[in-house]
Amino acid sequence: MGGNFSSATLDDATLAMIQRKTKLKSSEITEWFNELKSRCPHGKMTKKEMLKCYRDLSTCDMDKVEHVVNAIYKTFDTDNDGKVDFKEFVIGFLLTTKGTMEEKLDYTFQLYDIDKDGYIDQSEIDVMAKYVLRMLGGNGNELESIELLKHFISSCHCNSQGLITKENFVRALSKNELLSQLLSPFT
Repeated sequence: MGGNFSSATLDDATLAMIQRKTKLKSSEITEWFNELKSRCPHGKMTKKEMLKCYRDLSTCDMDKVEHVVNAIYKTFDTDNDGKVDFKEFVIGFLLTTKGTMEEKLDYTFQLYDIDKDGYIDQSEIDVMAKYVLRMLGGNGNELESIELLKHFISSCHCNSQGLITKENFVRALSKNELLSQLLSPFT
């Protein structure tokens, strides 16, 4: 993906996809495009630049922003080149801030699926628990995390290997607003 932001244009296919997924008007997407282009004219966004953009442009809880940016940096890098270009950022940013609940939960699943194998395993669940406790001001060792994980895992209907699929993850969080708010930085 990529190219240089300063010479980047928003192609029709990308514009149509963003409109379809976010329900934003073409003019709103173009406005976002121009704002982001002015913030990062060299074409690739570092974590620090992404953090600044999120802080400036997002309505997300500011306490969550730094952790969210650290976690999603790799998720937005869809071509796995170690950098986030404009197209990757605008699609990811708009879907996580303007997308549907299902799209936000899909991105959340991608955050927790650290090894990108399409499942959340026990080690990834442990990471999830630590994230939740940090968000709640804990240190990662509280009994509440164990109870939360037990509830989450039982509601996800793990497969026979104890792995959580994306479909079961999204379904479980869609049915439980509190759990969704705790586990997803985007909801």
